[in-house]
Amino acid sequence: MTALRHTGCDSALDPDFEKTVLQWYNDSESDVDDNFAESDGEDKVEELSEHIDDTSSEDDEFEERPLQRDGILKGKNGFAWSSREPAKTRTPSRNIVVKVPGIKNARVVIREIDAWAILFTPTILNEIITHTNEEIERQGVKYQPGTKYVHPTDNVEINALLGLLYIAGARKGAHLSVQQMFSSQGPQIYRCIMPEIRFKFLLNCLRFDDKEKRNREDKFSPIRQIWEDFIENCTKSYSPHCYVTIDEQLLGFRGKCPFRVYIGSKPDKYGIKVVCMCDSRTYYMISAIPYIGKNTNPTNKSVPMYLVKELSKSIHGTNRNITMDNWFTSVPLAKEMLSSKDLTIVGTIRHNKREIPPSFLPSKNKPVLTSEFAFSDKLTLVSFTPKRNQSVILISTMHADKNVNEVSKKPEIIEFYNSTKGGVDTFDQMAHNYTVSRKTRR
Repeated sequence: MTALRHTGCDSALDPDFEKTVLQWYNDSESDVDDNFAESDGEDKVEELSEHIDDTSSEDDEFEERPLQRDGILKGKNGFAWSSREPAKTRTPSRNIVVKVPGIKNARVVIREIDAWAILFTPTILNEIITHTNEEIERQGVKYQPGTKYVHPTDNVEINALLGLLYIAGARKGAHLSVQQMFSSQGPQIYRCIMPEIRFKFLLNCLRFDDKEKRNREDKFSPIRQIWEDFIENCTKSYSPHCYVTIDEQLLGFRGKCPFRVYIGSKPDKYGIKVVCMCDSRTYYMISAIPYIGKNTNPTNKSVPMYLVKELSKSIHGTNRNITMDNWFTSVPLAKEMLSSKDLTIVGTIRHNKREIPPSFLPSKNKPVLTSEFAFSDKLTLVSFTPKRNQSVILISTMHADKNVNEVSKKPEIIEFYNSTKGGVDTFDQMAHNYTVSRKTRR
């Protein structure tokens, strides 16, 4: 089954843009010589100079204003663009997705618990039971011998504990204290499953790793193995549609955590930052990486570039598109993802990127609801002016034309971005509606 994502153009400007311009000039030089005698020499020199681009290297100095010769634009670092739209042909191969989306192991799913067990496997549960019993044994010495609620746990009880947490989340009772949950005025199901004091004891002893062999240099070590197993199950269980979204999620938490962050634009403000890749259509979380500060990126590359490459590993070579915001997007990332990973991107780009031509930046002289386009190889840059002295700049390796919606006056690239950018935000909102988190400082 073949899905055609976008009707565009398979041809693009030559990768070596400067050589292309020089070749064009050499081919047209003979025509200029034939007509040179018909006009004054000085006039012809001026006319000829209009066809010659500045062929100096990217390290040479140049003016801050846009260098434009016959549709050629340059960024502040010398990156070359063309305002000419590439010739339209068939749908580019980079926009053809042949992978069928959907659940990979749906045959074993009959009930909700079956779907849950695919992601939360018995192996993960056994890890939790083993390390929780280790903590129970360590804390047991603090209690009198024979204390009824101090004893090792098992698979049945851990499943019951998780079930109570899910019930609290479904009833939107995460804000309730344990006393309120188990009170006589509360739902009977909590008191029917286990005593309140045993519930509190298990939550206190719940552990996810071997405390004695913990890697002290890894801040995420207390839950890393369980996390990686869970994310692997999420990735293996589902094949995403043609478009995915990469964005950040903030898990609200104000307790003790060495990598807790503050994001003022998020509802929770304080918490643990997780960068996710979700399906833009179904909002399924395909992969996620926690942000733990400097140790997040073990390579020498920028953190956004590292995160995008790691999150998208499961879809490399599939020609899918990734929508992202300006914290991730850059010209080097767009080129590398297309050339080596066979993935296209669409994303907003910050105005301080030196590849952007100065004419694309905000200006009071730009008419409202107008768009500017630039092309370089398989990159498309667009600058849209929604209000006076404002510009929204996006880059795309999926689009290769100047299509603009006649009604909204917005470029097709911006409308596509708006329709796919909410994958992670919607997933975050759905998770917040039925959160199973408990108030804790640990």
